[in-house]
This record gives sequence, C-alpha cells and structure tokens, in this order.
Amino acid sequence: GETDDNPYLNIPPQFLTKDPPKCVLFGPKFCLNVPKTFIIREKVRMNRDNCFKVYDTQNTEYFKVSNPLKTMRGKHVITDISGEDLVKMKKKLLSLHPTWHLISGPKLESRLATLVFEFTMLKKKAHVYMYDYPFPHEDDDTKYEHLRPVLYIKSDSTGRDFKVFDEVTSEVYADISKKVMSSNSDVLVEPDNYSVTVNPGVDVLFMVALTLMYEYALSDIES
Repeated sequence: GETDDNPYLNIPPQFLTKDPPKCVLFGPKFCLNVPKTFIIREKVRMNRDNCFKVYDTQNTEYFKVSNPLKTMRGKHVITDISGEDLVKMKKKLLSLHPTWHLISGPKLESRLATLVFEFTMLKKKAHVYMYDYPFPHEDDDTKYEHLRPVLYIKSDSTGRDFKVFDEVTSEVYADISKKVMSSNSDVLVEPDNYSVTVNPGVDVLFMVALTLMYEYALSDIES
C-alpha cells in the first residue's frame, strides 16, 4: 500500500498528493495534498546525533538532523526517524557568496541542488539551482552559472521570517518563521524553533533542507 511506499513520513495515505507535484526533488512520497506545518527544534546542547528534530504540530517526529562534525556547521545530515540517511547539506568553503550544497543518492555523494545566498544591507535572498541527471559528484567543481534558478528564498529585514518562491511564477511553496531563544535569563530555556508551513504538492524534505541551509548561511554572515 501507499504507507509501505512512504516509510519516512507518518502521514495517512489519503493526505499524500495524487496530483502532479509542483515542486519535488526527493520524490512524490514527500508531497502532501494539504498544507502542513512542521516545527524544526534546535537543541540547546547540540550533540553529534541530534542537533535538530523535525515534528508536526501534533508533536509527531518526522526527521532528525545530525552534525557529524559536532560543533562545526560544515556538514549536516537529515535522517528519517529510524536513523536512515536521506540527504546531506554541505557548505562550500571557498565562495564569494555563502553557498550550500544539497547532496543525496545511495552514498550521499550526488549533488542535487545548490543554494547561493545574496546579502546586502537592504535584502537577504538566496537562489536555488537544481542539477540535471547525471548529477555531479559532491567534490566536483561548483558550476551552476549555466543553470537558471528554480527557486528563490527571500526574508524580511530581520531574517527571521522567510518564504520559498517559484523563480518563474513567484508562487509560494513554503512559509518559514523563526522563534528566537529567550535571552531574559542566564539559563538557555528555549531552543530556536522554526515553523515551516509547506503547501500542497511541494516536497516536504526539500523545504526542510532549504530552511536549514538558509539559516546556516545567514548565521555565517551574522557571525
């Protein structure tokens, strides 16, 4: 049945989209036919295994994010709830603009997409480029100039609220809002949370990964 084909998301089959997906990278099994909000929770004491966890509003867990380099944010891996690797997010170390790659495949070696951040005093924006099959290896030179951006991400002046848009139609695919950690105490009582509302026919895993990469790029700039 459909539930067997959708091992990563705890979603009843009737909520999986039967229409052609609007924006998909990891497969139709990650696309829903209704809008759904997910919460990305950052742990205050980040460790190697669980620096983020992704839940829905009913507190059902969907994904985990591990940080193999521990305190360094050069590489993160999104896994399903059983610990199976799904996608790797990897920072390009030498780049004029903050750049992150989205890598998947059997050995997490195929570059599927690249996020390139633009930053000025007046705007915070990123373009997302998607590669055609056969996908480049993660260690290949980054060449996306010949590609047309597929998506763009744009935030308000604070960078806390941002949206993912279709590059051509400007249709909103995901709406993200960040709740900042309380600083009223010496004790860190609340981790940073991100509310990610994904629209119908849009790849949930793709939107979660873009949210994290955008936040990582913004954090690099601000630090």
